[in-house]
Amino acid sequence: MYIGSLAQLSPLHITWELAYNGFCELILDRRTTALKLVDDCGNKWDCTLIFDSRPYPHFPVGGGFHRMILARRLRDGCHVMVGAPGVGSNDTLYFRIVRY
Repeated sequence: MYIGSLAQLSPLHITWELAYNGFCELILDRRTTALKLVDDCGNKWDCTLIFDSRPYPHFPVGGGFHRMILARRLRDGCHVMVGAPGVGSNDTLYFRIVRY
């Protein structure tokens, strides 16, 4: 499992980047451009995913991600746990919000 956090650039622009090393290297292909996120309530969110190597290898998540942030009322600093069905090229990731 990968535990990531959300970063807020401005009050209306929340971003999420998946670092390529480690977990994402095992479950995502660099050529992947579409990703389906399934939350802990079973909602499915169609997101975009583009590999970027500057300043470090990572996948910025976009597309329907912003709607998911608004619907789930996520804020800056929220922690999420991400899982995949298996090792290899996946187009669906599962996540849940980590509550303290």
